[in-house]
Amino acid sequence: MGTLYICATPIGNLSDVSIRLQETLQNVDCIYGEDTRRVIKLLNHLDIKKPVHSYFLGNEHNKIQEIESLLAEGKNIALLSDAGTPLISDPGSELIAALVSKNVKIESIPGPSSVIVALTLSGFDLSSFRFIGFIPKSGKDRIVFISDIANSKHTTVCFTSPKRLIKDLESFKEQKITKQILICRELTKKFETLYRGTPDELLKQFPDKSIKGEITLVIEGQENTPRLDIDVETVVHNLMKFDIPKREIAKTISSLTDISTNEIYEQIKDF
Repeated sequence: MGTLYICATPIGNLSDVSIRLQETLQNVDCIYGEDTRRVIKLLNHLDIKKPVHSYFLGNEHNKIQEIESLLAEGKNIALLSDAGTPLISDPGSELIAALVSKNVKIESIPGPSSVIVALTLSGFDLSSFRFIGFIPKSGKDRIVFISDIANSKHTTVCFTSPKRLIKDLESFKEQKITKQILICRELTKKFETLYRGTPDELLKQFPDKSIKGEITLVIEGQENTPRLDIDVETVVHNLMKFDIPKREIAKTISSLTDISTNEIYEQIKDF
């Protein structure tokens, strides 16, 4: 039975390639990568030639049996994501779970991770931290996600798109998040840039509302503020007697508690 190698690759700076990664890629029989073009670029940089196959969100389930068959033939395989450590907000978890259940040998080749790099640059308390993936684009999941950030006492790392960064900061501000935030742009690359401040302060740093490059956010944790003990449902029904719009009611209750306007509105919109 062959071995599957989970290979962490540079997140921007090719000088971060480790000797162990290079040796692993030289010795495997083939490579599965999220973006074959990026894999080939890395192999060309290292002057390595290997068969490269696609493994991305959308075909990962169909590739499991194929990979299992190659491993059963004694082939050694490397698994790569676009950048950084595979499985971290990237496909691969389903494959690893399947291989673990069959006692296939798996090795993880450690290396760059934007999550760890961003945390070490933050200056926040790292005695307890968490990574929660990408900020949802819209809907209830987005409201719950941002509300969770607002109320977390743990330092939190998450990803977002540069196209949605301003919208995310505006949502943070709307939900009264006043925590310190570190925005990391293009980590380890030539134009790496760090921005620090509260959501309100950060919005002022992007007056033209444009930003490019890969974005990692680190949000400072803090102790939860006790909520004002009020019966939301009773307050809502009392205010509705005066024909006050539910959105305005949500804003009023939000101003008396640490609950965001959107979170309250989601609770009362069907009253």
